[in-house]
Amino acid sequence: MVQYDDLLRDFVGEFGTFQKICFVLLGIASIPWGCLQMSPVFMLATTDTWCKIPYDNEIASQFCVVNYTSNCEELIKNLTIPREKIDIGCGATWRFEQCHRYDIGNVSVVSYANEPNIPTSLNNTAKITCDHGWEYDRSQYKSTVSQEFNLVCDKFYLNAMVSTIFMFGLFVGSFVVGNIFDRLGRRKGFIVTLIVTIILGTIEAFAPNYIVFVVVRFFMAASGYGLYLAGFILACEYVGPSKRTLTGMVYPIFFAVGFMQLSLHAYFIRHWWILQLSIMAPCILFLSYWWIIPESPRWLISKGRTDEAEAIIRKCCRINKVELPEEEFREALKNIEKSMKERNSNYDVWSLLKYPNMRKKTLILFFNWVTVCIVYYGISFDTSSLGGNPYLNLFISGAVEIPACLCGAFMIDFPMLGRRGSMMFVMIFGGVTCIILTFVPPCGDYVWIGITLAMTGKFFITAAFSIVYLYSAELFPTPLRSIGVGLCSMTARIGAMLAPQLIFLGQLWEPLPPVVFGVTSIIAGLLIMPLPETRGRKLPETIMEAEEFGKKRKQKKNRWYPGYGEIMKVEADGKYEMNRL
Repeated sequence: MVQYDDLLRDFVGEFGTFQKICFVLLGIASIPWGCLQMSPVFMLATTDTWCKIPYDNEIASQFCVVNYTSNCEELIKNLTIPREKIDIGCGATWRFEQCHRYDIGNVSVVSYANEPNIPTSLNNTAKITCDHGWEYDRSQYKSTVSQEFNLVCDKFYLNAMVSTIFMFGLFVGSFVVGNIFDRLGRRKGFIVTLIVTIILGTIEAFAPNYIVFVVVRFFMAASGYGLYLAGFILACEYVGPSKRTLTGMVYPIFFAVGFMQLSLHAYFIRHWWILQLSIMAPCILFLSYWWIIPESPRWLISKGRTDEAEAIIRKCCRINKVELPEEEFREALKNIEKSMKERNSNYDVWSLLKYPNMRKKTLILFFNWVTVCIVYYGISFDTSSLGGNPYLNLFISGAVEIPACLCGAFMIDFPMLGRRGSMMFVMIFGGVTCIILTFVPPCGDYVWIGITLAMTGKFFITAAFSIVYLYSAELFPTPLRSIGVGLCSMTARIGAMLAPQLIFLGQLWEPLPPVVFGVTSIIAGLLIMPLPETRGRKLPETIMEAEEFGKKRKQKKNRWYPGYGEIMKVEADGKYEMNRL
């Protein structure tokens, strides 16, 4: 029975001019999604904070003396804000406390130095919490979400909660947008989610309080996921089978370009709400895709809309400069439509866990997906804590993903590695890199060593991200391939939700995040060992084939099983006896 992939391979072309144009345009549309996911690096950036001082004018009138006081504001801060000693890895340093100030009950009680009328300190060391709000260091960031909604002290944990809620929105969105694309179509689903994302992204920039901000961000994550997913599905459904792996592994490069673009935007735009609007503005241009990007012919045929699919295929052939043999083409379309109608989908997600070998492979893949996500987003969100320039750090973080994706595409077809060996290699070495990072302090001459190690870990985990998609798809049987990969992707969101919280816990013990990244990566890499290699192998078409695929059989000494009977060696001179099973 002729399949749609046969039509692309035999008549249309697997990756002609038409497919290349669509691939690039859809990839460009996914760039803002990379910006949106990584925007908390700058929008939620924390800065030096100290209590707002009441009666500051009265204190200034007594403490700041003309011709003696060069910086009145700094003097008042020194006199009214306690300092605390912190360890930065390269030694201890002093900073202003963020959550306490001296209790200034009587500003007239001061002490003086040898020179008359030059006050040096307040005669009060009692400390109270910041009851009049906070002041922020705005030398680098003019405004952030943390500053806007005072997410400091007892509300500091709400910074990490923003990213966790965003990732939970992705988790929910993976259910919702998939159904939208299956019901409305890929192109219409893309436009619907694009419009919703533009509206929500604009509302977020003008959120009046924290609750509105996180609620809007949750729904924006659910809808914005469609920008990436719809483009990915369309790009893969346009191309032929031999090019699908390459396009699927190269497509994430556009997401990495979003990282790099965000760092440039944030460098020139220091107000969080303007930065948010600058990310959303280009999305308006993508509304034109309604007239530029066609619907997926594969989806149209599956819905019985063969005439529309035929028109798009003919347009594709004209752009690809391919002549269609009319009789064979029409016969192929009829066969494809018939084949899609005859397909059954009597399998559900529980079929993955029903059989022991399939269950083992599924659970191992789940753990690897969760690990890849927690390490990937953990390193990406934590670039500002590496020391050095945060804008340059994120730019490098995005740049290393480009060679990582290309390297992953090369490694999986390397005979000595294959899919399994490549996955083990990048996970284990990525984990070792993260563990080494725990011994490098983020300060002084060690800054670039730490950044190099973090980016090396990012390189390995990005390569793992690109490999695990393909490897998972090849391990699941055909009837459960989409369900299996989709379930893995949804499970991975657990790791994405945990990553911000893990970074937050790093405030209690700084080495915690890289230690968890490293240990889980090494464990995940070792768990890959019992899985079968899929390179060059016929992929399982049924549940039972998938259950037998990679299963190790126990063999008795001097026995082997050719498939039709049991052959037992009975004598050393080469005589054999056949016992029929």
